Amino acid sequence: MKWKPNVEFTNGVKMMIRQGSISVKVGETDAAVTNFPGVVPLANLGERLGMFSDLESLLPSKERNRGFSNSAAVFDLMCIPLSGGQCIEDLDQLRQDKGLARLLGRSVMASRTAHDFLRRIRYDGLNALATVRRRMMRRMAQHSATTTATLDCDASLFVSSGRNARMSYKGERGYMPMLAFWEELGVVVHDDFRNGNASPGSEALGFLKQTLAQLPPEVTTVKVRSDSAWYQSEVLDFCADNGHAFCIGADQDEAVKQTIMAVGEDAWQRIHLCSDPADSEPTVREWACETVHTLNRSTRPYRLIVIRKERLQDDLFYGPYIYTAIITNMELPLEEQIAWYRHRGQCENQIKELKWDFELRVLPSGDFFVNAVYLRIITLAYNLFVALKTLMLPEPYKTLRLKTFLFRLLGLPALVVHHARRLLLKLPRGHPQLAQFQTLC
Repeated sequence: MKWKPNVEFTNGVKMMIRQGSISVKVGETDAAVTNFPGVVPLANLGERLGMFSDLESLLPSKERNRGFSNSAAVFDLMCIPLSGGQCIEDLDQLRQDKGLARLLGRSVMASRTAHDFLRRIRYDGLNALATVRRRMMRRMAQHSATTTATLDCDASLFVSSGRNARMSYKGERGYMPMLAFWEELGVVVHDDFRNGNASPGSEALGFLKQTLAQLPPEVTTVKVRSDSAWYQSEVLDFCADNGHAFCIGADQDEAVKQTIMAVGEDAWQRIHLCSDPADSEPTVREWACETVHTLNRSTRPYRLIVIRKERLQDDLFYGPYIYTAIITNMELPLEEQIAWYRHRGQCENQIKELKWDFELRVLPSGDFFVNAVYLRIITLAYNLFVALKTLMLPEPYKTLRLKTFLFRLLGLPALVVHHARRLLLKLPRGHPQLAQFQTLC
């Protein structure tokens, strides 16, 4: 039966194209087809960044030299979100992908084996995975000649019903990992897996020191941004003592409130920080002023910037304005300083991407340390994905999120064949992303 397009003709004139039902006969093929050819550039880049050799040498070795190696097991777990999967059980579907198995030269690990692997390395694996990530970052920084590290640090609730999950201040059970991102590279620098009842500001200085230890020696300039959870004298003084720039949200404690109330009307400066560059005027008017402030348990005076924003509706008890404040040791012009601090909102977007695109909404176990190891492996996947965009692709691709990237490049349908004693990856002829995919391989 010949294929007929759904086009109507009236008196020989072509009319509107309509959609009708689709009648097909479903069959099977023995051809090695895959919907994840993106595994090729990801694996090749991982090899170039030394990730696989580091995984083999640093992770605890198995008692018996059989089954999946450390590098194969970790890469399979990384491929769960990178292929569009959601949880460890999706490995069983990837395992049925004949084209993927042919590309890898082996079968994908079964989900049960993945759980066993995570339980085996759960204690010793954390430090090893941190070292693997640190070495990857150093090679990325060397490749891009990056010597400045702007660190955005934040904690976020990862909801879980695991047996070790604790109730958070938000009223939900889960875990509260602290994450640090390197803005110039776009990668996760460090993570500290914590229970849900941990305060976002607890052990802030210890976490900052651990994060700084992850940076490569080529970094000569460090800048730190965080919200008011890090409004702590020990954090600010440590940064100042070590020559690190910082800009941190300020708590509106009694001292800050008194400072705000003492500001005369003439001291406020109108600021124009449009969220949309196309707008000539912000939708809400803002003013700012600055003064000097010293925290309790500190003798250092720091620059305090107070921002006043109009309420959309006047409030009988709180007045017509909303006040926020930031504290810094930087000397940028007022508007530029505020804009630079507000750019830390990108960190919140990256956390959302980890949760929704890299599926960290679903943690695999009730075991605290298994979940900590799994999160660290997924941060490796995140960093590898960022490296693929920033090191190997032109500018338009660098802002794409994983789901869009899967649709356009990594998840193209492909046929895997052997020819002349080598693998061939055959993609649809004329596909708009074919040339770009070829550059990755």
